[in-house]
Amino acid sequence: MRHLLELKEQIENVREELDVAVRNGVEGTECYQISIQLDRLIADYMQLKEEKIQLRNCS
Repeated sequence: MRHLLELKEQIENVREELDVAVRNGVEGTECYQISIQLDRLIADYMQLKEEKIQLRNCS
């Protein structure tokens, strides 16, 4: 459960970083890289969440 909470916190931090970059008119390439990082974190979170659900259903 701890890892899910850490991932969620990282997602929120990177989302805020992306929002700030967009508001400040940061170059598109940099925003794209931040967006890719956010996508990876979300994918990791979803995968871990799915694995935990499957484990719970096996019990």
